[in-house]
Amino acid sequence: MGKIHPAAFIEPFSPFWWECIVMIILIITIVVRVPLHFKKVNVKTYATFIALFFSINFLFENFYNYQEGYWNVKQNLPAHLCSISYFMCIALLLNYKQWLAECVYYWGLAGGIHSLLTPEFTLGMDGYNFYAYFIDHAGMLLVIAYMILHLDFRPRPKSWIWIFGYTQIVAVGVGLVNYAVGANYMFLSAKPEVNNPLVIGEWPYYLIVLELVGLLHFWLFYLPFAKKNKQALVH
Repeated sequence: MGKIHPAAFIEPFSPFWWECIVMIILIITIVVRVPLHFKKVNVKTYATFIALFFSINFLFENFYNYQEGYWNVKQNLPAHLCSISYFMCIALLLNYKQWLAECVYYWGLAGGIHSLLTPEFTLGMDGYNFYAYFIDHAGMLLVIAYMILHLDFRPRPKSWIWIFGYTQIVAVGVGLVNYAVGANYMFLSAKPEVNNPLVIGEWPYYLIVLELVGLLHFWLFYLPFAKKNKQALVH
């Protein structure tokens, strides 16, 4: 097993943090709008290209950590909710499914936003890990924007409740993985080191708070579509 890599952080709202955020917004905007400005770009083919890029990024990230002697089961298994969402993004881009899109929307939006607002580089910021972190997390936001703009995505009524239920099932599975390998995926075994105001208390109390905060997030994410869904039911 490889060495355990110490976590690294970027101070939120610092000049460097702002540089990263502005660059991320710029890249997402450019990539997502390409099919709008180049009519010859096929939306599905372009989605496949993005999925291929994400797949290569995942493979290279793991290869990089293996080469550096840091690949280990406690840090590198794709068992964080963001990692699971990342794989779902790839699957979604290759074969759109409504339930998959809803998982990506709620999990990816919550994970992507908070991972960028309060970055915690669990694998450090050295070398490729710095870029991989932003590709992994900003990539989810890119896919969400892409499926709303180009794939006509709209979450179904009560989808936010269903996805919250699915989250509990995933958490149980990840909890078993944590127990088996002594890891802290999904931060179920110990709270994240990053200073996030939504992480309140010690284990296990912060998990209860995160559950309530997560449910609130999912409801808020559904609200922009609630009116359209209500109108669709009327007609």
